[in-house]
Amino acid sequence: MVSGLSLWAALAALVFFTAAGLRYYLPLAHRVFVAQGGRVEDDWVRGLDGLVAALLAAWFALLGYESLTATGEETLDFGHVVSGAAVYVSMVIFLIGLLVYRNIPPAGVFGIGGEKFFPVLGRSLLALGAAYPVLMLVQAMVYGVSGGELNPQEVVQFLQNTESPRDRWAVMVMAIVVAPVAEEVIFRGYLYPIGKRYAGPFFAMVLTSLLFAALHGHAASLPALFTLAMCLGLAYEKTGTLLVPMIMHAVFNAVSVATIMFLL
Repeated sequence: MVSGLSLWAALAALVFFTAAGLRYYLPLAHRVFVAQGGRVEDDWVRGLDGLVAALLAAWFALLGYESLTATGEETLDFGHVVSGAAVYVSMVIFLIGLLVYRNIPPAGVFGIGGEKFFPVLGRSLLALGAAYPVLMLVQAMVYGVSGGELNPQEVVQFLQNTESPRDRWAVMVMAIVVAPVAEEVIFRGYLYPIGKRYAGPFFAMVLTSLLFAALHGHAASLPALFTLAMCLGLAYEKTGTLLVPMIMHAVFNAVSVATIMFLL
């Protein structure tokens, strides 16, 4: 009886918090997609950016397709983590260099400058808190459809199996520092405004979110990662500063890593 009551209480809590999360994001989606009231600027975008974005999108789509359709056993190791971080850093340097070369201030493009840390942190945690129950519901639906048979991501297996502090630190730095900064600069900071300029905010956010989700190469996580990416994009449009999705992304990854290392 107690376990049954606990289950129903958990379900009721999930429904309540999911409704609260949707109450946060659905009006925001209407404002961004229908009323065109977002705060992400795209007036800096030129034809060169469209070309670079098309090449990056094609490359990410190819990488995502190869990862999602791979049939062989691929094992994540320390070298993969380091090389992945190096690629991300190189891409960020290239994109920022492209802006600087054209006398376009990156801080202006990404809406970074003059923000006070604690208000930005508060907005980030509020947006992430609203997103979490929606993500949990999406993942629960995937779990139910699959019959509970889901293969964990490679990084989950890597963290669960390794006993090397070096490996764990590498994953933590990649997940909590490198990936949130690099992926937000690439997907939300650069690709999204270009897509917004040429195709509008809805199609731009959907496309960049699909690329973001596919690039992680785990089919079972695609719906939740796509939902997370949409929430990150909407939070960016709401606040106008890339710091918000960066912090959301970093905290989300930090919670995920801590859960894998200490609870699973």
